[in-house]
Amino acid sequence: MADSRSKGASFERAICTKINDFLVGMNSPIRVKRNLDQYQIAGMCDVELPNHAIECKAYKSGWWFAPAWWQQVVESCGDKTPILIYKFNNKGIRVCAPLYFVNPSLPRDNGRTVVMTLDEWFNILSTSEEFLANAA
Repeated sequence: MADSRSKGASFERAICTKINDFLVGMNSPIRVKRNLDQYQIAGMCDVELPNHAIECKAYKSGWWFAPAWWQQVVESCGDKTPILIYKFNNKGIRVCAPLYFVNPSLPRDNGRTVVMTLDEWFNILSTSEEFLANAA
């Protein structure tokens, strides 16, 4: 049985690979990597993408993210958009984001969220004016 820290680090690496593949496909020079300082300094996100603070969680069982996971990324995001990427064994990867990420005309309220697939997050990210302005 893999320990939880090892499983979490493996999932973070896999997410970085998927995000970097997305960025390569967008012809962006940006690349992401795991934030290794998160283990020494409290309140830091797992992965940073321009204007986004990403927290990754991988767990054995469950169906829905824990409110504490969302609170963790909200506390670490500062003025960036909080993004929670999570997965349970034998289930697809899900992304939790604030509603204003999907609809920028909504108020910036991190308490109102939406859950989507990783592919849908990439689709929305690829059309986000805020992201595209920083991805070139």
